[in-house]
Amino acid sequence: MKVIKRNGRTEELDISKIKKYTNEAVFGLSNVNLSELEVDAKIQFRDMITTEEIQQTLIKTAVDKIDIDRPNWTFVAARLFLYDLYHKVSGFNGYNHLKDYLVKGEKVGRIIPGLKEKYDLEDLNAYIRPERDLQFAYLGIKTLYDRYLIKDKNGMPIELPQHMFMAIAMFLAQNELDSQGWAKKFYDLISKFEVMLATPTLSNARTTRHQLSSCYVGSTPDNIEGIFDSYKEMALLSKFGGGIGWDWSKVRAMGGSIDGHK
Repeated sequence: MKVIKRNGRTEELDISKIKKYTNEAVFGLSNVNLSELEVDAKIQFRDMITTEEIQQTLIKTAVDKIDIDRPNWTFVAARLFLYDLYHKVSGFNGYNHLKDYLVKGEKVGRIIPGLKEKYDLEDLNAYIRPERDLQFAYLGIKTLYDRYLIKDKNGMPIELPQHMFMAIAMFLAQNELDSQGWAKKFYDLISKFEVMLATPTLSNARTTRHQLSSCYVGSTPDNIEGIFDSYKEMALLSKFGGGIGWDWSKVRAMGGSIDGHK
């Protein structure tokens, strides 16, 4: 029986590879059971099944088992989701080099050019802690994937969580006197979940979109140019994740005179 891998290659079905990932998914977690996961998944193996289908079935099984009395299933589901994400981005179960990620991000137009030249990438790559991915619950990593991780024009992810955190830290620290040191400090704060950044910062820092703030207050003058310029400003702010409060008090009331015109 053969399986189709993500790169299109086919190979013989190897149950030991599936057991390797399911073992890792439950390792160190209490009140979860490996055999329960494998049995309840009820994977219908068939010739030419895709490895992605197998992975998605295991993820769904773990998600369905999340319960208030057995909360650790959320971490099982998160780990299985991460293993799937690693293969989509890196082609293997882990992280590639920080430089490779930044070069690819620049190439597809999603990472701001010149950021990587400001840092010692070997040093920052060695500082990254992939094991911090294990802090994610399923809802956390799924939300990060859906809303914040950079994807190419085909919708395929090109970054992993710790790369994202490091690139954001690099972006925020780039004008500091000791940018290398501050990038590490910022990385530790956000990758340990000691501080979590606002949506526009998570989405836009490291990219060519520089809007980092969440909330904006604007005001509309009492003329046709100002009114429609305000709509444009609101649209542009909303486009990149800004929340808006707007002052319309300067605009005259309904029924007011407009230079004598009806």
